[in-house]
Amino acid sequence: MIKIYAEEFNLAEGENKRETEHFKGELLLRKGLKKDYGIDYGESNPIPVIKGVHGKPQLKEYPHIFHNISHTAGLAACAIGDAPVGIDVEEIRPFSENIIRKVMSEQEKEQFYKLKGEEQTAFFFKIWTLKESYVKAGGWGITIPLTEFSFELGPDGITCSVPEVEIVQYCLKERYILSLCTFKKTEICFKEIL
Repeated sequence: MIKIYAEEFNLAEGENKRETEHFKGELLLRKGLKKDYGIDYGESNPIPVIKGVHGKPQLKEYPHIFHNISHTAGLAACAIGDAPVGIDVEEIRPFSENIIRKVMSEQEKEQFYKLKGEEQTAFFFKIWTLKESYVKAGGWGITIPLTEFSFELGPDGITCSVPEVEIVQYCLKERYILSLCTFKKTEICFKEIL
């Protein structure tokens, strides 16, 4: 089973955005490990991690427990479970269309250009978070071209051009898109927004 935890937060005046977002994501990992596995690192002890070839963190003492963290403006998310997992969350916001050619396959571009306005923006972030969660699940980072695989968003759900990819996607608070990918058939459970 893979469990997803998420938390909304506000930045205090003078807080470093990147540091706060990272701290909130790590705090979710600490809470999830304690709640789901009885593993308590406390609040100030560093979590012992090792990094894979492309930098994906893994728990040093518990290699059978997989996790991934993502954060964006005002939201942190963490996935913890029994299979390699990638999670990505993004705030829906304006973006430069120049990035489309670097992110979307031809099939995705066809879907994108059939939409207008806010639907296009939401579609872009749905695809972007799916792509990010996919490469994070594999531990590849952005070492593989994002245009070489596709997601199709249809009325019956999301499909991937790569077989045996498990996917979930949520729109949170009508402001964020959260996507999760794994390569193992397992139950995926959104636990809570803390």
